[in-house]
Amino acid sequence: MKRYNWRHFFGGVALLLILLQLLSGLVLTMFYKPHLNEAYSSIQNIYNQIEFVAWIRDVHRWTAFLLVVSIILHFIRSFLRMDYLNREKKTFWLTGVLLFLPLLGFLVTGFILPWEWRGYWFMEMVPNYVGNIALVGPALKDFFLNAFTMNRNFIAHVLVLPVITLVLIELHSIARIRKRSGGIPGYIMRHGMVTLPFLLVIGFLAYYLPMPSQDPEIIPMPLDGTYIPTAEWFVLTFFLPYMHFEGFLATFLSFYLPFFLFLLLAIFPYYLRRERRDATESRIQESDALMKIRGLFSKIPTLNNQTKLMAFFSVSLVAMTVFGALYAGNYKSPTMGCNSCHNTYSGVRMGIPPEDFKNREILPLLDDNKWMMQHWYYPQVIW
Repeated sequence: MKRYNWRHFFGGVALLLILLQLLSGLVLTMFYKPHLNEAYSSIQNIYNQIEFVAWIRDVHRWTAFLLVVSIILHFIRSFLRMDYLNREKKTFWLTGVLLFLPLLGFLVTGFILPWEWRGYWFMEMVPNYVGNIALVGPALKDFFLNAFTMNRNFIAHVLVLPVITLVLIELHSIARIRKRSGGIPGYIMRHGMVTLPFLLVIGFLAYYLPMPSQDPEIIPMPLDGTYIPTAEWFVLTFFLPYMHFEGFLATFLSFYLPFFLFLLLAIFPYYLRRERRDATESRIQESDALMKIRGLFSKIPTLNNQTKLMAFFSVSLVAMTVFGALYAGNYKSPTMGCNSCHNTYSGVRMGIPPEDFKNREILPLLDDNKWMMQHWYYPQVIW
């Protein structure tokens, strides 16, 4: 009988959470209006009139957070297992790393879609972010500002990015799953039990920590959302250097360093020396042979337990380091507090971003990355 271990299921959990995102997203598209003057009102209508769909929207948001968490844990496991040394898994490794790109695209476009002031803020910061890239930055910034419409953002989120993601997932895992015993249905059944705790957590968070989009009936406080981890944190991390540094150093920490690490992770297995890979595979084979010999002795359970403990602590240590740093950098983010000032009760301009939102001459502060970040984190002081 084939044995399964929860430590190997983070990839399967991520796949099922992607399926949940697809289903909940399909429901939301039936109530959402991708228009600058109607997007936010359609979200408000959901929260004020259709409570179940409002819950689905918050499920969609919290699933995005736990999806990224599960993918990071899956990556840590794969990295510590040194999957990149296996020649047969190079394609799986590459497609897995490349999946981070459409995932970030989903996060950014998804935050913009509601077109409340959180979405407006992200829409302004993305052109600023790419605008600091050497040589091509200014052209990219102008392109994003001039090309942006809510319809295009909506199409990118529900069509372009899903197609890219499905192609990469097909290469990364689906093709292999079809060949396994039970195929895709069996895979979903096995992983569904492990995913169930995640689903319960998502349902609980969606019910008790919804987005405050019911204004003017419910208006949050300016610092609401502080200390509460949300999917926005993963994107905010790339903008954090602009709040603490200026000039090239800010751009280096926010773009060049992450981009270099991404390229390194994506391609370095292809440049490892064949001798090193073969030597590693030989050591693994020898280790397997030794384990079979030792299996004749009674000490083997102790060795297995020690190995499991080492694997558990190594994965936990790396995961705590990653998520600890993420929390330390973003825990002050008042993710839910924007509507305290930017709400329909304060007037149309506050409920709907200004018509000149793309014009940096009329609104010069939009070009000031430091001010934009400080206003996000400290809205009661920087305004």
